[in-house]
Amino acid sequence: MKRAYKIYLIVFAVVVIAAIAIGTIGMNKQKSHIYVMPSGYTGWVEVVYNQKDSPALPKEGKALLHIIPQDGVLKTSSAPTDGGMTFYYADAQGKRSEIGNDMIFGQSIRKKDIKLSDGTTASADVNSFFVGTEQQYNAQLAKKP
Repeated sequence: MKRAYKIYLIVFAVVVIAAIAIGTIGMNKQKSHIYVMPSGYTGWVEVVYNQKDSPALPKEGKALLHIIPQDGVLKTSSAPTDGGMTFYYADAQGKRSEIGNDMIFGQSIRKKDIKLSDGTTASADVNSFFVGTEQQYNAQLAKKP
């Protein structure tokens, strides 16, 4: 009986260690994302991926950096990836202040038809979210047909 119990403990320990190792490897492979919006920006943000004529997302440390322009639409040749998201406002001098998750609403990644420069349309992966108060977000939703 003692021998079976020892074997059970050894097998259990191996399984736990393997699960922790696999989980850690998976977490380390996920990219993190930094989103930097113009100071005081309120509205929808769209990141349009896999756009051939657009630059790749730069890196800041191990994170992918998304510098959102004034119109809220960033086009990039990079592919979408999973990972944590951190949001900032940046003033004219580039000084950042973190935006709390209580100011981010409606985040989703989906396929969307976008208009190309030649007048045609194509389907693209788009990550979108709203930056603002809950009241502003609800007002924007009420405006949608």
